[in-house]
Amino acid sequence: MKKIMILGGDNTSDRFGSALAGKILEKCPYVTLFGVGGPLMNDAGVRLLYDISEQVSLGIFMSMRGSPVAKRMMKLVVDAMEREEPTLVLQIGLPIFGYKLLEIARAKGIPVLYYYTPLSRGLGSVRVSDFPKVVDKVASISRFETAKCEEVGVDCEFVGHPLMDLADFLSTPGEARAKLGIESDETKVVAVLPGARKIEVKSVLPNILKALDIVTRQHDDDDVEVIVSMAPSIRSSLVDEIVKGCTAKNVRLERDIYNVLRAADLAVTSIGTSSLEASLLGVPSVAVYRVPQSTYLVDKLLDRKPTMTITNNILRKNVIPEFVQRDVSPSKMAETLELLLFDANARQSMLDEFTNLGYELGEPGSVDRAANLVVEMARCSRDESTSR
Repeated sequence: MKKIMILGGDNTSDRFGSALAGKILEKCPYVTLFGVGGPLMNDAGVRLLYDISEQVSLGIFMSMRGSPVAKRMMKLVVDAMEREEPTLVLQIGLPIFGYKLLEIARAKGIPVLYYYTPLSRGLGSVRVSDFPKVVDKVASISRFETAKCEEVGVDCEFVGHPLMDLADFLSTPGEARAKLGIESDETKVVAVLPGARKIEVKSVLPNILKALDIVTRQHDDDDVEVIVSMAPSIRSSLVDEIVKGCTAKNVRLERDIYNVLRAADLAVTSIGTSSLEASLLGVPSVAVYRVPQSTYLVDKLLDRKPTMTITNNILRKNVIPEFVQRDVSPSKMAETLELLLFDANARQSMLDEFTNLGYELGEPGSVDRAANLVVEMARCSRDESTSR
């Protein structure tokens, strides 16, 4: 029986990995999937050697590489690689131990496929020139990523972005607002998606709400409604506590991120996947990112400058305003929020830029195309049951 080791290092890797795992198992029901990921991958049929969700939520995963916990985890993965003898190692998202596990796999003669590389996240200084040493092929999810890989001679196949399959494009803004009980067409809805890590939410949400309080005080209370939508990794009690401590009016919590985004006139998001989701749904947005300085220094090693937001990286320009670290100021943000909520020209200018995303990210069917590439490299067969 063929075996595939999947390595994921964050919540988005878990989400994309679960979708990909489902497609792989459709095509090869007898393949064994195992590795490192979160609850979504587990539910999709990936046997987890280690669940990284708690560390990711706390925001400590990237800073624990040299810790005893990380060393034990790495040994666990390497031992499983030797014991299970996978026919393919599939890396998804940020490499959890740099490229060390991929180097070990290559040294053992195991092919390595990289899906959703750091380049797709806008990590500008990633040494893409190292990729040929540690991967056999990259399944590229954007044309920007494809071009960067081709520049250094990495074998790369453009499969398209998984959000072209996973994002909810079906519901209309009217339907979403009705589900949320928003009766007036005149009400401006602001969706707030502050991040998937507890450390991010605690750092940015209070200032976002202060900025929105400045905006709402300039209008009637009924003119602006703020809906905070949390990732599954964030407890409602945390957000409840933050909301109770702020003075912003008309603030409530909802879990259905897509429903909230569909109903929104403006989104305030993290710099990650939620920013791109808002853009794909045609919602003007601003991106906010702040964490304690010790954590930020870890992120600086990845050098997400000059732009940190995925949408800006894909479009190769600063389309979405970014408020990062010291720039997370309520007064600064309020000015931009006011403009994008009430200035039709500013809103339309941003929406016009979003029209290029379809070309950059490819057609729907991306997850299926990626699964085909995995199946091909792992030499799987739908009818295979016992052969290695």
